[in-house]
Amino acid sequence: GTENVVRARCVLSIPYLLYTSSIAAVGPNTSCEPLLRGNEDTQYSGEVELPYEKTKAMAEKLVLEANGKKLSNGGTLRTCILRPNTVYGEKAAFLQELYLLARARNGVLNYLEPENTERNLTYVGNVAWMHVLAARNLQLQPELLAGQVYYCYDDTPSRKGFLVRHQLLSSADPSVRLGSHIPYWKMWLMIQLHRIIRVILSPFWRPQPFLTVPLLNTIVTTFSFETDKASRHFGYKPLFMWQES
Repeated sequence: GTENVVRARCVLSIPYLLYTSSIAAVGPNTSCEPLLRGNEDTQYSGEVELPYEKTKAMAEKLVLEANGKKLSNGGTLRTCILRPNTVYGEKAAFLQELYLLARARNGVLNYLEPENTERNLTYVGNVAWMHVLAARNLQLQPELLAGQVYYCYDDTPSRKGFLVRHQLLSSADPSVRLGSHIPYWKMWLMIQLHRIIRVILSPFWRPQPFLTVPLLNTIVTTFSFETDKASRHFGYKPLFMWQES
C-alpha cells in the first residue's frame, strides 16, 4: 500500500508525503533490550519480529528512500515520518477493553509490566496537532523536514505505563482499583498451554491466540523516549496538557 502511495505521488506530481508510522518500526524487538529515554538518533539493535513491526519498518524504508525522487512534472518528492506510540483518547479501544476486563474482575485492574517498565503514551489530540504542523512545515521548510523522523510526544507521564492507565480509568470510574502484578512466567506458561490446546483441537477448531511470546516480550520491555525534535524543527507544542487529556 505504501509503495502504491509513493508511486501515485510521483505520477500525479504530488510533492509532499507525511507518513504516519509507529514506534513499532523500531522496537521493542527480539533482543528484548531496554531503551530508556532515547531519541530519534538513538541506535537500537535487534530484529523486529511481529508482523505489524515488520510492515511498519518496511514502509518507513520505502518512504525514506522515496525522499528526493523525481516527479513526472520535473519536481521533487519530499517525505517525512511521524512515529506515534500508544495513543489514548476518549474512544481508545485498548482503554475500553481494559475497563471492561477490570469491571469483570470486580473493578480490579491487574497489570503485566514490571514496575520499572517505561512506555510513552500520547494523547490523540496532540498527535493530530503534530501532524498538522508537520504537514504545514514540510511545505514551508522542505530542506529541514524532508527525510526526517519524529517521535510523537507530549507531557503524559512515561514512567510505569500501568499507573498511567489506572489513573485514566479511575478518573472516569473511581471504583476501578489497581490489583497485583502478573508474573512473566505465568503468562509464558499460559501461552504455551494455549498452543498445545490449539494443536489438539486443530482438526476441529483453531482458536485465536490471545497472546504470543514476541508480544509478551514487547509488553515487558522498556522502550521510552525523551525528545524535543518536533519542537525545534517545526515549533510543536502540545495543545492539551496531561490534566486536560
